[in-house]
Amino acid sequence: MDLSALRAQTPNISDIRRKKVSNFFTVEELDLEFTNHEKRTYERLCGGNGAILAVPFDGKFFYMTSEYACGFERYELGFVKGKIDKGESPVQACNRELQEEIGYFAGECSLLKEEMTVAPGMLSLRMHCFLCTDLVPRKILTGDEPEPIKLIKVSPDEALDLVFNEQSPLTEARAIACLTLALRRLSYL
Repeated sequence: MDLSALRAQTPNISDIRRKKVSNFFTVEELDLEFTNHEKRTYERLCGGNGAILAVPFDGKFFYMTSEYACGFERYELGFVKGKIDKGESPVQACNRELQEEIGYFAGECSLLKEEMTVAPGMLSLRMHCFLCTDLVPRKILTGDEPEPIKLIKVSPDEALDLVFNEQSPLTEARAIACLTLALRRLSYL
């Protein structure tokens, strides 16, 4: 596989303008000049210290969540996820989010993917993905969710169906990718 195109010279950035648009997002406008002298203004959503996605597994079941997704105005099947706070490591954020969202602590957080991006052409979000095992009930932290997140236990066979069935209710790309990586790590794929 020839990946030399990924090492090409990046465009020259002549200006960056920041506009705070919400409590969560800042929009940056970047004035770019490409190596062929074409000029464009790009926009991107940015901010934060990255995020985590946790795939909890107790040896028999994956612990998935049902949480309201405002973007589609419905409840979505997914996993524990959240931002990394300033000064926090990805593993610390992972265990904090597990406790806040579903009331568990993971004795082992194994990295599935150092960096996963979503819509990298316009969103500067880096997500660290972990397989979380040696789960211990621990609800000492309170999250910022407006209602309790519902926990859904899924067997590895059911997880395979969620990933590969065209009509699966699991639609979130990061959750599908991380569940696939976890299934492979655990030798179910």
